[in-house]
Amino acid sequence: MTSHIQSVSHLGKVTTSSLVSRPVEISPARAHAPRAVWLLASAVAGVCVAGFWNVRAVDGLGVTLFVSPVVGAFEGIAGEFAVRGHAFGVLFAVAAGLAATITASNIASFALLPLLILAMCRSWRAALLGPLAITAATVACVGAVYGVFIGRLGPEGAAAFNAGGIRGAQSFVVFGTIGVAMLVAAAYEFGLFDRFTSGDTSATRTFLAQRNVRAAMVGLAIGGFTIGRPLAVFREVLLYAAQPSSPVYGALVMATQALANFAVPAIVVASVVATRRERIALWASDQPQKAAAISACALAAGGAFLTFYWAISRVWPPLGRWGFQLGMYQ
Repeated sequence: MTSHIQSVSHLGKVTTSSLVSRPVEISPARAHAPRAVWLLASAVAGVCVAGFWNVRAVDGLGVTLFVSPVVGAFEGIAGEFAVRGHAFGVLFAVAAGLAATITASNIASFALLPLLILAMCRSWRAALLGPLAITAATVACVGAVYGVFIGRLGPEGAAAFNAGGIRGAQSFVVFGTIGVAMLVAAAYEFGLFDRFTSGDTSATRTFLAQRNVRAAMVGLAIGGFTIGRPLAVFREVLLYAAQPSSPVYGALVMATQALANFAVPAIVVASVVATRRERIALWASDQPQKAAAISACALAAGGAFLTFYWAISRVWPPLGRWGFQLGMYQ
């Protein structure tokens, strides 16, 4: 009788091994499907923002807030270089850079900030200003190189370079390239290229994942916005920088403009990291896939915005300017 009871009791016991579920193997196609959906949804959101972008209101807002109170009417101000002097050009560059903060030629820079914030919060013991300084230095370097080119052109060359057809093609190439690069970076961040990059060495992956490397890449993209920008006030700054035919002065003015353009995003990044650094670091370490997803979705939205607004709708104009076509904007 006792043995019978023991045998029944034994049947009621649950071994530890029975509680451990076997890992479910998911095919790469199924694993990547949700990521592709999120990537597509983010890109669609970016296209929608581009389609309904009110360029007249947004560009005019920046000029009203930052340029008009400082320099007044800016049209033709480059012709007054002999009167206003070198220092005014630097002040003009600061005002124009701030005015371009939320324009269509710069709004995608905010889509790069999650990547930079996550890179900076990866270790809360590292220096806060290091990656941000690298980003700012890279932005300034891109602007300075462009300024050397403008300074060497001189007044006549810069005026020719400022022609409508040239600056239209310039914005098409520069912003379209940055947009496609952001879309590719989003797919890479989501791991959609794993099957193609499986042969990459661990050293390459480690290098691309370094916080300072990512900070420099963000700086290259944001600095590139300075090169492609066709904004009227910016083109006037470009003409002003070319007046003395000095590569050094051109580099100074354009680097200043690029840094002013990065000022607001830098303040946003510094504020978030300074107040939420440890919390973000812990969350990213506990849920790295979600952290990568947020960064990838932001890159996809920004890249789609740039590609649609500055490239696709330029080739096929009826595809863009939805708000104007629907009579929502005047």
